[in-house]
Amino acid sequence: MINENLDFRLLKVKNGKPFFAIINLEIMKNENQNEIIEEYCGKGWTKQGDIENIPLKGYENWKKAVRNGLEFAFSKSNEKWKVKIKKVEGRIATDTNPTIVGFATILAFCEQTKLKLDFDLKNEIENFTLKSWENKNDERIPNFINLEYEK
Repeated sequence: MINENLDFRLLKVKNGKPFFAIINLEIMKNENQNEIIEEYCGKGWTKQGDIENIPLKGYENWKKAVRNGLEFAFSKSNEKWKVKIKKVEGRIATDTNPTIVGFATILAFCEQTKLKLDFDLKNEIENFTLKSWENKNDERIPNFINLEYEK
């Protein structure tokens, strides 16, 4: 069961380019280590214009971006966390790409855990995300720790 109250929505338009994702995370403190549990239950692409939600199989670039976003957030926290990824939604190739999904994940994590990112760092990550439609970066997987794309 997904608690819709945990939905985090990113919706922004910059220079005519859309940035959209919905992330649903269940987050709790963990004793020993950070833990990511993927519980995707979406249907993927169903028809033109519909929001896509990540299914158990497929959407590997989005899934990797979510994990990278969480790893970044973990690196900025003094606590250990257990995160269940319940839902990730967007529109592939039009409104949503891996960088947008990863950035929305970071913001969702920060909102739920009350983690405060340094103002300048948050702006750097946002600018990195806002450039993600350029130079075919929308097809690549972001590394938020180094603010570059994986090869």
